[in-house]
Order: sequence, then C-alpha cells, then structure tokens
Amino acid sequence: MANPQPGTAAGFRRDIETAGANLKKETEAAAGRVSDELQRAKEQITETAATARDDLSADLRKLSKDVASLKDTVSEIVKALGSDLGEAASDLGAEIADSAKTEAGAMVAELERVARRNPLAVVTGALCLGLVIGLLSGRR
Repeated sequence: MANPQPGTAAGFRRDIETAGANLKKETEAAAGRVSDELQRAKEQITETAATARDDLSADLRKLSKDVASLKDTVSEIVKALGSDLGEAASDLGAEIADSAKTEAGAMVAELERVARRNPLAVVTGALCLGLVIGLLSGRR
C-alpha cells in the first residue's frame, strides 16, 4: 500500500488511528499509575490502622492498670478514714458517757439535797407523778 498523502481522507484516517492508539496507550499507562498509587494508599491506610489499633490497645491496658491502682488507693484511704473515724467516735462516745455519768451523779446529789431539806415535797411530787402515770396508763 502506498503512503497516503497528508491532507487526504486516508491520511486523516491514519492520523486519527495513530492518535487513538497513542491515547489508548497513555490511558492504559495512566490507569496503571493510578492503580499503583491506590495500592500504595491502601497499604499505608492498613499500616496506619494497625498502628493506631496497637496504640489504642496499649493505652487501654495502661488505663485499666491505672484504674485498678486508683481503686486500690481509694480502698486504702477509705479503710484508714474508717479507722480514724471509729477511733474518734469511740473517744467521743467515752467522753459523752463520762459527761452523762457526771451529770446524772450531780442530778442525784441535787435530788438528795432537796429530799433532805423538804421530804414532804418529794413524797407529794412522787405521789402526783404516780397518779399521772396511772391515769395515762388507765385510759388505754
């Protein structure tokens, strides 16, 4: 076949076929480069996700250990505080009992003095108190 002359229909057809073939080759090459870039991006994402997962796992283990340690510390503080409060309550209870004993003794001493000075008033008061208690319990 003879070489078609530029500017003729056969020349245009050959130029179009050549351009189409070149375009197809460049498109295939570009698709290959895009595929390679996508594969590299996929691998990087996978590596990043694995690293992040490992880091998160390590952080969660550390957090779990810290929470356990904090729980133990709070437990020890509560025990110490409970012991201190128990001692304080015991001491306070002893002081209150001593104070009540002293006050009761003083009240008995005062009642004895009143009874010695005025025995008739004490007997009359006891009788009135007995009558009131009897009336109240009789109404039930």
